[in-house]
Amino acid sequence: MSSKQIRNAVRIAHIIEGAMIAAFIYATPLRSNDIYTALIQFLILPLLIISGLVMWQLPRLNKWRNTRNRPVNAR
Repeated sequence: MSSKQIRNAVRIAHIIEGAMIAAFIYATPLRSNDIYTALIQFLILPLLIISGLVMWQLPRLNKWRNTRNRPVNAR
């Protein structure tokens, strides 16, 4: 995957996760649903944090990934 494809996939996932949290906060009937509350607490919120960190540090992650995949010069 290219950097642009990774960035777009992470951005779309981040927007969807943010929309789910917004629905949880502003749609009061969803707050009373225990399954949705657990889903938000244990899955969506950590994924939102991770996707935000990935978008923030993507250049550093790409640089690290490229240096790891470089072949070592044999002499």
